[in-house]
Amino acid sequence: MLKPPICRMGGKSRLRKTIIEMIPEHKCYVELFFGAGWVYFGKEKSKVEVINDIDKELINLFKMIKYHSPEIERMLEYEFSGRDIFEEYKNYNVEYLTEIHRAIRFLYLIKQSFGGKGDHYGYGTTKKPSQQIFYKGILEELRERLRNTYVENLSFEKVIDKYDREYTFLFIDPPYFETTGYKDKFTKEDHLLLRDKLINLKGKFLLTINDHKETREWYKDFNIKEVEVNYSVSKTKKDKQKYKELIITNY
Repeated sequence: MLKPPICRMGGKSRLRKTIIEMIPEHKCYVELFFGAGWVYFGKEKSKVEVINDIDKELINLFKMIKYHSPEIERMLEYEFSGRDIFEEYKNYNVEYLTEIHRAIRFLYLIKQSFGGKGDHYGYGTTKKPSQQIFYKGILEELRERLRNTYVENLSFEKVIDKYDREYTFLFIDPPYFETTGYKDKFTKEDHLLLRDKLINLKGKFLLTINDHKETREWYKDFNIKEVEVNYSVSKTKKDKQKYKELIITNY
C-alpha cells in the first residue's frame, strides 16, 4: 500500500483496509472527494480510474506529481522546515505562480503545518519536522500510480453524470455533516443532492459519513455498517476519542 504525500481532514488512513476489503468487482473506479487519496493509493489498480476534488490546489498538486514529479523533488531537495519559509509560501499570490510552484507551495504548507491544514506552522518538542517531501525519489511511486488515472476538478454531480455506468464503482467520502474544519462548504442541500444522485445510480457505491440521526435517515434504504474510528489532531492522548461512522453501500 502506498502512503499519500499529504494528510487531509477526515482522511481514511484508519478505515482504508476495511473499505478496500468491501470494494466489489468493477472496471471503472471513481473517487468523488479525493482528499489525500488513502483508499486510491491503497487499493489495487482498476482498468480505469478517476480522482476528483473541488480544491484546485489539491488537484494541481496531483497533476504536477503525475507529470512533473522529478522537478518538484529537485526544487524541494535542499529546502528545510522553517517558520519564515512557511509564512512566505503562505502569503504568495498563487495567480503569479507556475503550476509546479503552486504544487510545491501547497505540498510544503500541508506537510509543515499543524494538523495538515496549511494555516499555522507546525512545531513540537517531541517529534522532528516532517521530512518526507525533502527526500528524492519519494514521489516516483506516486507518479507511477497516477500515470493512467483521469484527474478531474469538477462538482461531484458532474463527475457522477460523466462516469456512472453499470460497471463503475464510486468511493464517496464527502465532508461530514455539521462538522467544522473543512475548507470548502458542503451544505445540507449538497448532501441531499448527493443522496438523490445515488438513489438513481447505475453502478455501485460505498459512502462514508459521520453517524448522525439525519444521515441515518437519508440512507435508511441502503445497507449501513457501523464502525468506530479514533480521530484527533490533538497532541495529548486524553483528547483522542472514538467516533462513530457509517459505511453505506447499495450492494
